[in-house]
Amino acid sequence: MIFNTFKAQELQKILSAKVIREGGPDRISLVVGLDISYVKGVGIAVATLHAYPGMDLIKYSVAVDEVNIPYIPGLLAFREAPLMFAAYESLNEDSDLILVDGHGITHPRGFGIASHIGLVLDKPTIGVAKSVLIGNEVVLGGRKYLEVNGDLRAYVVEFSSRSKVYLSVGHKVGLKFIEDIAPTLFKGNKLPEPTYKADQISKVVKSRYVPRAEGRGS
Repeated sequence: MIFNTFKAQELQKILSAKVIREGGPDRISLVVGLDISYVKGVGIAVATLHAYPGMDLIKYSVAVDEVNIPYIPGLLAFREAPLMFAAYESLNEDSDLILVDGHGITHPRGFGIASHIGLVLDKPTIGVAKSVLIGNEVVLGGRKYLEVNGDLRAYVVEFSSRSKVYLSVGHKVGLKFIEDIAPTLFKGNKLPEPTYKADQISKVVKSRYVPRAEGRGS
């Protein structure tokens, strides 16, 4: 399979115009976290379902498959989103908000994996990233944001000068919504609880994963 980088980038430019960058869900009772780990060319995607506002884990689902698309900065969604969709669908629940490990509109073409997933599922999404893909940090009114070309696109939660989380607009949410909900998403960890749990579970599954021996039946 040959992955066409140019076509993927052009598609992102087109779809970025469809992203809704304001608002937020009217009510929240169920929140999902999405993350993925890799082992020997296999992706292990996890979707966790949490009750809001307590953030207690209700259940989770796992999707495992080979990943054939290479890692290309800015095109992560084409590599990871299919497995994340599979894990999400396996939950068989209608969530109110999805937190995705990765960027939303804090992306060179304004269409990171959180925006990609939100647009496809038609769900409010927030990107959760531990590093900057594009933009600069600015302080306004005592709060820190990630600014891209004069546009505020993410709210920065800072634990120390070396430990930060960038909560970016994904789809169907505005920055004000993210600011307001951010304090309720964390539960004693340096990641929002949904993506923290998804990350932990994916690593546990990864540690137990034993690929099928070649030439042997399943």
